[in-house]
Amino acid sequence: MDSITLLFLPQLSSGARIREVAPDRSEIEVPRKLDQIAPDVNAYTFTFDGSLLGEIRSMYERLAAETLNDPENAHLLAGGRKVELELGSGEERLYATSFGEAPLLWLSNDDDHTYRVFERFFRSLGIEDEVRELVDHDERIVVYCGFFVVGNVSEQAKWHVDYQDRANGYTLLTPLYDLDEKHGHLVYEGANGKLYRYRYDLNEAILFGDGFPHTTEPYPKTEALRVLVSLTLGTDRLEHWEVLQTIASQSRYLRMPCGHQRGACVCLDSSP
Repeated sequence: MDSITLLFLPQLSSGARIREVAPDRSEIEVPRKLDQIAPDVNAYTFTFDGSLLGEIRSMYERLAAETLNDPENAHLLAGGRKVELELGSGEERLYATSFGEAPLLWLSNDDDHTYRVFERFFRSLGIEDEVRELVDHDERIVVYCGFFVVGNVSEQAKWHVDYQDRANGYTLLTPLYDLDEKHGHLVYEGANGKLYRYRYDLNEAILFGDGFPHTTEPYPKTEALRVLVSLTLGTDRLEHWEVLQTIASQSRYLRMPCGHQRGACVCLDSSP
């Protein structure tokens, strides 16, 4: 297992406020929800009401939990080979795939019904106005795709960034259940080149965009599955798709920045 020297960085609380206008036209100050984790790092954390995970947790338990917890299906998470399978049926499906031979499964929404569950979760968090400040957009933030990220071992660090520069996209990660004490958390590289550890806690999420090198913290095989909820989201301007489309390989069902389903959208064909 790789050895990683970590520094522990306390979360910064911005203490900033958003100014809104009350019905009587007076200004009121609303506390910001997003806290930047460190200066010059394109990542933010926020807490939320745990009940908002209820619909997503129910979907995971209905469509995926039994299959992935079955000892006879342990090979699905063992790594060493490419995995692809559908979970669920009809108009309620998840598409599970590994990335290469890594011992990790990404379960993505595979139809409009499952996509809407992830989208409703994002809209319920109350952070959209603040995310708009982070991306170039016309009207709204679009949820491109939702995932469950499931594993029970990570033997070595796999450093990567989720987006190319100026993609105007963000990834949201939060645990679906409390992590086992042996589970790995998130390691990222700070602007100073040093490595830091972000701890996944229930009812707290991290949101990060381009220029954020990170990896799962290596951890030994565990009995309990490590299940994270992941959303890709960002700009509604189609002009950014050329840079943003690195996310297109992660799923079969994807919403484009314009809001249309990939494969059924003609906006790119009609754009000047």
